[in-house]
Amino acid sequence: MRVYFIHTSLEGCYNVRCLFPLQELGYDGDRTSLAINRASPEDKAKALVDADVVVFHRPESEELLTVARALKQAGKKIVFDNDDTAKDAGGFKFTEYMNEEKVKRGLDTINKNLDTFITESDLVTCSTEFLKKEYEVLNPNVIVLPNTVDPFYYPEPVHNDTDIVRIGITGSVGVTSDVEVLKPIIEHYEHDPRVRLVLLSLPPEGNNEIYKQLYVEEYAFWNKVNIEWHSYTPTDEYYEYLNNLKLDMVIIPRFDSLFNRCKSNLKFLENSMLSIPSICQSFPTGDSPYEQNVNDKDYLLLATDTESWIAQIESLITDKEKRRELGRKAHEYVEANYSIEKNAYKWSDAYQSLFKK
Repeated sequence: MRVYFIHTSLEGCYNVRCLFPLQELGYDGDRTSLAINRASPEDKAKALVDADVVVFHRPESEELLTVARALKQAGKKIVFDNDDTAKDAGGFKFTEYMNEEKVKRGLDTINKNLDTFITESDLVTCSTEFLKKEYEVLNPNVIVLPNTVDPFYYPEPVHNDTDIVRIGITGSVGVTSDVEVLKPIIEHYEHDPRVRLVLLSLPPEGNNEIYKQLYVEEYAFWNKVNIEWHSYTPTDEYYEYLNNLKLDMVIIPRFDSLFNRCKSNLKFLENSMLSIPSICQSFPTGDSPYEQNVNDKDYLLLATDTESWIAQIESLITDKEKRRELGRKAHEYVEANYSIEKNAYKWSDAYQSLFKK
């Protein structure tokens, strides 16, 4: 069975959903290494002719739908893969859609393309059971392939040896509606001499003109915060970059929304592979992304509201041995249970199911 992965602009998602299983199982794709180098059009065309299964990760454009239809007509099995919902922007902005009206219109276009693609696919794969429910409305053949890690790409964890506790805030938490959950936590800690807040998210103001235009309110907020500010980094440098920040913990607050309920526990997995303990969002209904796998709860801390967030943060600030031990155990647990080596068979089984009568 020859499987080919079609890459999109979402580099980090592609790594987890496509690159890791591709490398582990010997499949092919238009990007086959962590470096952002794509196959030539000629090599891609030849590989597609030879493929039995073609996997499209997050195919938002009408052009990709046209390509998929042509490949299906040629006898290829078409797989749609995603690890997010587009039914809710979650506060994200898009370069093409700068104001609220345009964001809605842009999402409508994206969802129309995605829904059609899902409906016409032979198989849909996604990261969580919650997201599966959204897709099953359009296609009954949905299989959950949980996100994994590849230990090969992670450096040896390094630790903060100073007396100042470094609290990390990473990724989309800095630019989406999650900021509303963050604000009282930041207000509590930004001038605490025991800690240093560290933001790894949107570029510091002045470094990127497009982001400045898109995230006016977010910049207005972060520019007033006493924080160590680092910009997004290329995906092939992310693990090393995160490691070198020497974070003592990462907090992952999430606003209760459809967008966040469709997310996975990936941030917990990535932090754990660097032995960084995670404090994660719990929803009152007990079904946040960090509560989907009941075994995860022994290797992370959960918080529901501001009071519990501060309590959990304090438990790690005041106990260096506890945070080091939690990070070490989380590392062992994630590598033992979420490595692509131990989970790659799920991708193989999913694609093989397309040929069973």
